[in-house]
Amino acid sequence: MLRTLLSGLLLLTAGCATTAASVPHRRDAAAEYLRATGAPGMVIGWSDGDGRSHIAAAGTASIATGVPVDRRTVFHMASVTKPFVAAAILQLAEQGRLDLDASPTRYLPYFRLADPRFGRVTIRQMLNHSSGLPDVEDYEWERPQTSDAALEQWVRGLTGLKLVSDPGAAVHYSNLGYDVLGDVIAKVSGMPFEHYVRRHVLAPLGMRHSLLLAEVDRRRLSAPHMAEGGQVRVSAVFPYNRVHAGSSTLYADAADMLRWARYWAAPPGHGMRRLLSDAGIAAMLRPSAVVDRPDRAQWEPAIGLGWFLLRVEGRAIAFHMGQDVGFTTGMMVEPGTGRAVVAMSNIATEAAGARMFDLCLSVMTAMQAPPPATGAGPYPRK
Repeated sequence: MLRTLLSGLLLLTAGCATTAASVPHRRDAAAEYLRATGAPGMVIGWSDGDGRSHIAAAGTASIATGVPVDRRTVFHMASVTKPFVAAAILQLAEQGRLDLDASPTRYLPYFRLADPRFGRVTIRQMLNHSSGLPDVEDYEWERPQTSDAALEQWVRGLTGLKLVSDPGAAVHYSNLGYDVLGDVIAKVSGMPFEHYVRRHVLAPLGMRHSLLLAEVDRRRLSAPHMAEGGQVRVSAVFPYNRVHAGSSTLYADAADMLRWARYWAAPPGHGMRRLLSDAGIAAMLRPSAVVDRPDRAQWEPAIGLGWFLLRVEGRAIAFHMGQDVGFTTGMMVEPGTGRAVVAMSNIATEAAGARMFDLCLSVMTAMQAPPPATGAGPYPRK
């Protein structure tokens, strides 16, 4: 699926325009994206590190209704969901309820694969995509499962799968791994995965318009669009299936996403209501596996826990991109500076994904660079 191409790992294939000239007026960025991709609607939000949030919107939430997109339009965030899942896992680990270096079977004894190497897989490896777990082949968006028992039933049904590599040997992006992590969170916390994230991750940051269940106010929800036969149409399928909540079903608006992004862009000890200790934040933003891309070696591509990492012109940047049926999303932060970018659109094409990555990185690098002494970011790289 296209979402695999836009996982964040493979988006490094996109071209990169890293000068301010590529986005001369940030408030025009949303309209520029629409013109370039054919997306019906798009929202971009950013923070320059001045403590304020800025949001620009353009286009419509649905070509069927013509309702305009605004700062409160809710989008399906696709794989941008994953850092939220990683934060929930780190929370439980900091509480002593979960061991990152334990097998997921400690918490899910029914989770098994038909591969003798499976016993060496750890939760940490699932967080940084080095577990060797395969990716999802069919998301069954056309046949969504919605019960509280759906995720566990799905995990129980994975027994015939095999690993694609030795655990810890290489980065292989796996949506399946994050879906399973959702079940780990449910079993360790004793509550449905979506409820835990809402109560312990979203609510503390004031993300009141965000949730993982398909209980969205339809008046605020953008419709998914696909390009078919040379025309853009509203997709007949909406990308929701509760078994894939861990990899992709966050619903959020730009204002809430900026709250999230600014949390990760803030310096250590920033005084905001805490989700994690400074050590936990550092663990998520520190390289834990190398992304093997010789053609992008100048960026030092790596992955932390839930975040992909780049070093662009001496600046440490953490990001995640996403794409599912009808939606393309992006998020970038520069830890320690307060600088952050979030963007979301209601179309899904390869061109839309490449443009999304370029847009986010261009807006980020157009912001004033930090002094050399802080250019490496506030958290140790090694």
